[in-house]
Amino acid sequence: MKEENRDRAQLALSAVLAVAAYHLSVVGILFLVPLQWVKFRQGERSFLLASISTAVGIAAVEAVVKSLRHSPWTGLDTAMLGLPFLLIAGWVAIVLMERLGWRFLYRLLAVTAVTGLVLFPLIASLLRQEVFVRALEVSFGEVWKQMFETSGMDASGLMGQLDRSEFFDLLKKTFLASFLLLFFLFWGATAWVTRLFAPVEERSTLKDFFVPSQGAWILLGLWAVILVQGLLARNGMEWEWGIAQYAMLNVAWVALIVHALAGWGIVHSLMDRWHWPRFSQGVVRVLLIFFLMVPGNGQIVVLAGLPILAVLELWVNFRKRTQGVGL
Repeated sequence: MKEENRDRAQLALSAVLAVAAYHLSVVGILFLVPLQWVKFRQGERSFLLASISTAVGIAAVEAVVKSLRHSPWTGLDTAMLGLPFLLIAGWVAIVLMERLGWRFLYRLLAVTAVTGLVLFPLIASLLRQEVFVRALEVSFGEVWKQMFETSGMDASGLMGQLDRSEFFDLLKKTFLASFLLLFFLFWGATAWVTRLFAPVEERSTLKDFFVPSQGAWILLGLWAVILVQGLLARNGMEWEWGIAQYAMLNVAWVALIVHALAGWGIVHSLMDRWHWPRFSQGVVRVLLIFFLMVPGNGQIVVLAGLPILAVLELWVNFRKRTQGVGL
C-alpha cells in the first residue's frame, strides 16, 4: 500500500511539475520531461495518466487566468490552448510508437509529418477568417506596445520608422515557413533531456547515426528548388505556391537539421578515430553549439557544413559505421 501511495504521489508531482514548467517561459521546453520520468519509473500506464492530468491542469490554469482578467474567451485563446495539447499528444504518440520497434528518429519524423498534415489545412483555414486574423493582429499590437514600454525606448519615434503591419506579415511568413521545425526541435530536445533518466544501455548516440541515401536526395532536391526560387525572385520573377510553398520550406528545414545531426555524428566519430583528447573534443563541441546558436556567418557555416558532411558520406567513407543508427 505504501508503495502504491508513493507511485500516486510521484505521478501527481510529475503532472504538477509539467504544468508549472509549461507556464514558466524560461523552462517551458522542459515541461514534458516530468512525464517521461514517470514513464521510466512506473511504465506507460502512469505516463498516460500523467499526460492527461497535465493537459487538464494546463487547461484549468488558463481558464482561471482568463476569469481573473475578466476577458472573454476567443478563438485565438482556443488556438493557443491547443498548442500544449498537441505537444503532449505528439509526445505520447512518439512514446507509444516505440512498441512498433521504430527508431526514435523515424517516430519523430512520422509524428512531425502527421502534425503538418493536420495543422497546415487548419492554419490555412484560420488565415482566411478575417475575425481570427484581426484578433491576431490586435494581440500582436499589444505585444508590440509592451515591447517598447518595457525597453524604455521612444515607442512613437521608433514605431514611426517601422511598419508594424509589414513586421507582423514578416513574422507570420516566418512562422509558416518553420513551425514544423519548431515541433521537431521541441520533441527532439525533450528526448535529448530525458536520456538522462534512461538506463545506460538504452541511451542513444550520434556517432553511428547516418541518413539513408534517399534522405540526402530529398535534402538536395528541396534546397535546389528553394535556390531556384530565390534566384527568380531576385530577377523580379515571382514563383508563389501558396500554402504548399510553406509546407515545402518546413520539410526542407527538418531535412537540413536531420542531416546536420548526421554531420555532427561524423565529427564526433572522426575525433574518436583520430584519438583527440577529451578536452579538445569538448572545445569542438562547445564551439559548434556556440556558432549554431549565435546568428551570423558562423551559424551559416555550421548549418551548411554539417549537412554537407552527411551528404558527402554517400561517396566518402568518413567512418566505419554499422548498419544501425544512433537515433
